[in-house]
Amino acid sequence: MKLALMQMDIAWEDKEKNLLKAEKLLEKAVEHECSIAVFPEMFATGFSMNAEKIAEAEKGSVVSTLCRLAAEQGIAIIAGVAVKTEDSFENRAYVIDSDGKIVDFYTKNYGFSYSGEDQVFSSGDRQIVFEIEDIEASVFICYDLRFPELFRNVARKVSVFFVIANWPDSRIDQWDALLKARAIENQCFVVAVNRKGIDGNGLKYNGHSTVYSPSGDEIDLFRLDGECRCFEIDEGETAFVRQRFPFLRDMRL
Repeated sequence: MKLALMQMDIAWEDKEKNLLKAEKLLEKAVEHECSIAVFPEMFATGFSMNAEKIAEAEKGSVVSTLCRLAAEQGIAIIAGVAVKTEDSFENRAYVIDSDGKIVDFYTKNYGFSYSGEDQVFSSGDRQIVFEIEDIEASVFICYDLRFPELFRNVARKVSVFFVIANWPDSRIDQWDALLKARAIENQCFVVAVNRKGIDGNGLKYNGHSTVYSPSGDEIDLFRLDGECRCFEIDEGETAFVRQRFPFLRDMRL
């Protein structure tokens, strides 16, 4: 399976500009025959706490545009979006199939308290397992990466973890280490997409989008060269590794 990692330099709180960029990046992914395109956390706005400005209803411009582009381009999409519900704001990851239909969405379970996210966006209370392009997968958002129990809860049910983020370069070594750990301990592919550039708060991001195998080997590392890179994985490798080394059978939850 071929994946496109969209390591965007996100324009701060500018949905129109970011959606136009996303469309161009999707065209590149389709040219390279990718099946799934993965965008960062809050890809259309950046990691802004100005929820009143950036969040919109599920059927707002961002998700609607993603659904349209997925159907037009024939490619599945995973992307982070700030959403306004009836009584709160949520930091979500949407899973959209190649027909443009919403498969499921995940609400970030752990708001980043250091930045005050937990005071602005409501936390989710569930993990999701979904099938997309014939693979069983789950998705997590940025700060969730520091809480391994979330991944453990669904490890036996999936072959791929997707992690989308706005993770600054000042802590990028921790990002690298945590991704590798999640792959090794769960014997699962980890497909991770981070942004690059500088956000509206002056924080710098240096990418490091990457893919780790179920054995913890880094398949490739996407630094700052471009905003779209394609990776190929054999999702059957998860089953092979788990059969050869059946460590998850001994797991206690």
